[in-house]
Amino acid sequence: MAVSPETADLILRHGHVITMDAERRILVDGAIAVRDGRIAAIGPDRELAGRIDAAEVRDLGGALVHPGLIDAHAHPGSLELVRGFGPKGSADWNAVEDVMWEMTNPETEHLGTMQACMEAVANGVTTYGDTGGSFHLADTARAIETVGMRGFPGHLLIDSALPEVAHQHGASMSEAEVEMLSTPTAECLARLEEQLARYPFRGDGLVRCAVTLYGAGRASDGLLQQASELAAHHGAPMAIHQSWGAEEVEASLGARGRRPVEHLADLGVLGPRTTLVHMIHLDPREVELVVETGCAVVHCPSASMRRGVGAIRGGSFPELRRQGVAVGLGSDGFSGKRDVLRQAYLATLGFREVRGEVPVFTGEDVLEMATLDGARALGVADELGSLEPGKRADLVVHGLDRPEAHPRYLDAVDRLVFYGQAATVRQVFVGGEVVYDAGSFTRFDAHEVYGRIDEVARHVERRLGADVFATWPLVD
Repeated sequence: MAVSPETADLILRHGHVITMDAERRILVDGAIAVRDGRIAAIGPDRELAGRIDAAEVRDLGGALVHPGLIDAHAHPGSLELVRGFGPKGSADWNAVEDVMWEMTNPETEHLGTMQACMEAVANGVTTYGDTGGSFHLADTARAIETVGMRGFPGHLLIDSALPEVAHQHGASMSEAEVEMLSTPTAECLARLEEQLARYPFRGDGLVRCAVTLYGAGRASDGLLQQASELAAHHGAPMAIHQSWGAEEVEASLGARGRRPVEHLADLGVLGPRTTLVHMIHLDPREVELVVETGCAVVHCPSASMRRGVGAIRGGSFPELRRQGVAVGLGSDGFSGKRDVLRQAYLATLGFREVRGEVPVFTGEDVLEMATLDGARALGVADELGSLEPGKRADLVVHGLDRPEAHPRYLDAVDRLVFYGQAATVRQVFVGGEVVYDAGSFTRFDAHEVYGRIDEVARHVERRLGADVFATWPLVD
């Protein structure tokens, strides 16, 4: 008696598939079947093709495929609209940031998030997480849904600040900005409850919320502890900035006699649900605490390198990862492209150069960081990060029509990390839906959005002066 074939909505055939599964299999001639937005089956094409009856069949012709990349820390929003317009010989960005803070409204927040999400998707990123940066969360969410990627945004929440942190070199906010943005503790907690209710972490929507705080010396002990309890109650991670600048360490030592991560341990907020972003300035005991408590960490190379903060020069990310810590990668604020493979490349080369060692991080290491570790850092390792049956069908297909895609070797990891990167991205699927195809977004008119974004840029130039940061003459 003949066996009825399995059914699927879509089958992708003849792909060169980096699965990131438990065995890290690379399927040289692979197939992926998708049903109801999830992977129904994956394996060698010769095994799947005969037993899957799909409504749509796509022949990839040997194109490289991998899981959707995860930007484990990004701040889409109004500030995205001033990237590329700032000081060139200074780490003090307050002049341009102050103008953008003043201009922030639902429209700029929506457009800035559109800009970030569009660039992310075009570079193979299907999911991003934030520590909370939205003033108008509904407009952030609307942008994520329009583009069709996954986002974990949140309200921008600050309820206090160690006085030394707000104004030192390398800090990402001025003292005046911290004061302007501060919110009473009870209101911070109410906003966390509201975002978790509106966008449940364990939901099926493209937009979901975790427990997100600015952190980095700008959250009171009470807020940190109650937020941690809220995360446990909702089964969600708690994500905060931590140990970005040396001034945070000095402020914590001066006020408490303890380094920042030691203080978090004293509060009882470290654990498997806690994700600490940046983590540049750690001592050996703080590294031990992260390992012992099972926290996740997010490394943001370009954000630190552009401002000279020290993530590569002094960061302990290789040591953390060797001891089992999930170390995701993030593009952070507007200091770099929304391109996780660029972050992977910087992490790989940066540590080799500074330490004089090869490899420190291999191509395989950073690809795990860009997928599996990012999923762990966002608390969704059961859904994302690898191409396996039951996981969401978020995947990236690379074209063969660019020189970076050649020569084609069966072991494709180094070609992807060191050469092809995002230049060869051709299709991006989220939940089995093509949201980016051959340079075009499928859900909206990108050119209309670009026009609106550039109009904001003209307004900023009129406000500050088009040549305020220019070192070369601008000639009309």
